[in-house]
Amino acid sequence: MNRRSLCQLICFTVCSSALVTDARGQLLMDDVPEAARGIDVEDKVGEFIPLDCVFQDERGNKIGLGKFFKQGKPIILTLNYSDCPGLCIAQLDNLVSTLREMNAEGLGDEFEIVTVSIDPSETYQKAARTKGKYTGLLRDSKAEEAWHFLTGKQKDISRLADAVGFRYTYDRVNKRYNHPAATYFVSSEGRLCRTLLSLGVEPSQLKLAIGEAKEGKLTMSLADAIIQFCYLYDPNANRYSASARRIMAFGAAAFSMLLVGCTAPFWFSKRARNNESKSQTNTAESGDAVAAQDSAVAYSTDEPSSTSTDGNS
Repeated sequence: MNRRSLCQLICFTVCSSALVTDARGQLLMDDVPEAARGIDVEDKVGEFIPLDCVFQDERGNKIGLGKFFKQGKPIILTLNYSDCPGLCIAQLDNLVSTLREMNAEGLGDEFEIVTVSIDPSETYQKAARTKGKYTGLLRDSKAEEAWHFLTGKQKDISRLADAVGFRYTYDRVNKRYNHPAATYFVSSEGRLCRTLLSLGVEPSQLKLAIGEAKEGKLTMSLADAIIQFCYLYDPNANRYSASARRIMAFGAAAFSMLLVGCTAPFWFSKRARNNESKSQTNTAESGDAVAAQDSAVAYSTDEPSSTSTDGNS
């Protein structure tokens, strides 16, 4: 393959990838039903959350969000509400399940959990009942002291949700909130270090994310980005479902990049061999030319000597 063909192939592949990227953006709009518009998790890793927001704890006490970050521990943050018909229940149930697999190791000593209701009409009494439901499943642990359920006013809820990129809407017909599911890991300084988008978190992943938040590392995993792209939240079913069109678009983009990555070394290797072969050919031709020139010089040097000998004789 000559240089021109190589450039054409690379340009074709890059253009194909660009078209797939454009198609991806279009699919993001086409696949989202009207009821799901505005529901998203924006990547805000590295941003600070507003620690001056004021909420009520499960006892009805007004408390600044920053109080939970003064003990030097990372915080697991979730945004839910007690009357959610399904998604919040699944997320919190899975979180409890993971903590039970870990025997609630580190809860209260190394990290704490803060769950903030996105429903401004939710009372602290209802939040207390929700807390009792989940902490009751974590007996023989420090869940009662280390897992906080907060309620608040809309302005403070909105500020916190905007800071972590949690986009949700209110369905006035069904009187419920349509929202994604995300688990946030925040450092003791109040900086968002990692966002996990799946409903369930494996114990190993939870420990890793807590460790990263403790050290202040900023991470957005590729797996979470793929989940966010390939799965679409269905507000009617109140769950995530795979989008075939998005998965196909992602597959096409991945195939294009894989094609370039796998074949490019062969192109450049062949080009290097061709250049080396041309170099050897040129060297050989130059050597032959030099040898011929040396022979000609030797012949022209010998000829006068022969003539002079004949004259003497």
